[in-house]
Amino acid sequence: MQLRSLQRLLPAAYLLVACAGHTAQAAEDAVLKPWPAKQATPALRLTGLDGKEWNLAQLRGKVVVVNFWASWCGPCVDELPVLNQLSRQDPDKVAVVGVNYKEPLDTIERFSQAHPFAYPVLRDRTGEMFKQWTAGVMPTTILVDRRGRARWRSVGEIPAGDSRLKAAIAALAAE
Repeated sequence: MQLRSLQRLLPAAYLLVACAGHTAQAAEDAVLKPWPAKQATPALRLTGLDGKEWNLAQLRGKVVVVNFWASWCGPCVDELPVLNQLSRQDPDKVAVVGVNYKEPLDTIERFSQAHPFAYPVLRDRTGEMFKQWTAGVMPTTILVDRRGRARWRSVGEIPAGDSRLKAAIAALAAE
């Protein structure tokens, strides 16, 4: 009798293990939500670490990955390798831009020496851009299409094994 019960439970156990594996893969992907349909894409005009003025409109024709971060944000630090890799992948079609939230220049420079960026870092000194572009959570990453319209938003850390964000970037680049 116990053998029959075990035989009936094996398919269910297999299904549970298979589902757990699928859930683990899903947990390794960024959670992308569409940019709110009624919300216009805010302007993004800030100063880079080099002191030069920067404007999102300069990157029209490329998909732009805008990442809001701070050095004190653990998940922000953890996702830096993913963003560095994205910035190197196809620079003719995709640009990554980091926007630092309200930290002094010397703090950002020290952090940048310990954690090099492969993309430009802009300073949001007042936090106004953070308010306009995010839902108040860090890190937040926004995908902007080649025409300069925000299309997708990911709140929280972008995991190293991510596939959804890369697929969304590829789809925007192909439009």
